[in-house]
Amino acid sequence: MCSLRFLPTGLWRQETFLKLWASQTLTHAGFQMQYLAVPLVAALLLDATPLQMGILASFGGAPAIVVGVFAGIWIDRRSKRAVLIGTAWGNALAFLAIAISAWLGFLSIPLLFALAFALGGLRFIVDVTYRAFLPSLVLRAQLIEANSKLEVGRSATEIGGPGFTGTLVQAVSAPFALAVGALAYAGSALSLHRMRPQTDVSPPAAALSVRSELREGLAFVLKSPVLRALTIAAAMIGGTNALIDAVGLLYFVRHLELTPGLIGLVFSISGVGWLTAASLAKQSTRRLGLGRSAAVGVFFMGAADVIIPLVGGPQTVVMTLLASAAFLFGAGLVTYIIARTSLQQSMTPDRLQGRVNVVLRMAFLGAIPIGALAGGVLGETIGLRPTLFIGAGGELLTGVFLLWSAVSRVREAPASGE
Repeated sequence: MCSLRFLPTGLWRQETFLKLWASQTLTHAGFQMQYLAVPLVAALLLDATPLQMGILASFGGAPAIVVGVFAGIWIDRRSKRAVLIGTAWGNALAFLAIAISAWLGFLSIPLLFALAFALGGLRFIVDVTYRAFLPSLVLRAQLIEANSKLEVGRSATEIGGPGFTGTLVQAVSAPFALAVGALAYAGSALSLHRMRPQTDVSPPAAALSVRSELREGLAFVLKSPVLRALTIAAAMIGGTNALIDAVGLLYFVRHLELTPGLIGLVFSISGVGWLTAASLAKQSTRRLGLGRSAAVGVFFMGAADVIIPLVGGPQTVVMTLLASAAFLFGAGLVTYIIARTSLQQSMTPDRLQGRVNVVLRMAFLGAIPIGALAGGVLGETIGLRPTLFIGAGGELLTGVFLLWSAVSRVREAPASGE
């Protein structure tokens, strides 16, 4: 006799959430291929310098500066489902553009920069939109569960995506891996197409000007000690992570002499840590509280990144240490993301979700160009290893900031953002 405990429960039984979950899981599969394959195109195919790698990494956040100010208002006024469908197809086309231009022999560093900028802009819109969309699909009491389930799906791509991408790059080529990645984005769009259209537009309560709406969203963040601290922390994390990312891949390839397949394996192990922490998120946030969970997650990230520049010796030792660091980083990052996102969403009224999301995403992504360019310059002047230590120190400092801020005093998500 079948036990009832094996039947789907909670949000797994909600059709609209499941379709969003499937779409976001496929989208993150594409992001994983982008994260590894695009820099490998630059490093292996175009022989990019550390500074060029830093510039390329900066384009992950530069679009936030260009479109971020108005993106929140635009998203709040439109169907978020339609926005997510459009960005999925846009990502697929950008992937195909890189692959086709490489196969035809006219891909260059400037062209890759332009396409990376487009991908960065699309990712910014996706990140803001799905977070603004989620509170209209579930109850606020379900936000931790919903964000945890979304991160479980994302963790599956963290586990399988890098290894799959690294194997494809090593066996065939990085452009071919991106062509395959376009299929993930197509699947994401189709999943949302199957979602029943619904009213998910939150018009402003009164006919406000664009300037007034911008001011309203920013004022809401600034008057909240918790949201204000989360915004500062987002900028610190964005800058330090970008500094590390700018030189990390070169460190793996040129100093540790890892193949694309081994690099993919390391990133996959990060996904195991991600999945483990996402599965335990409800219990950990209940024990530590939402605020302290965010701080602890950032401490884990910093501790993991301290290990990387210390790695050396035989390849088995190198891979063991990198695997440990990757697991710890993945667990820390997802712990921070779930706690921070649930707290942010629960404290924000539905009509301001897009604008408040934009403020935090702009802080995070806007710091990426600064951190990435700093990483590129430092990598060429003081070397890759010292640059990695600086980035890890910045992450640990962010954890201290969160622990001393108003964030650490919040244990549970508020019942209403109004």
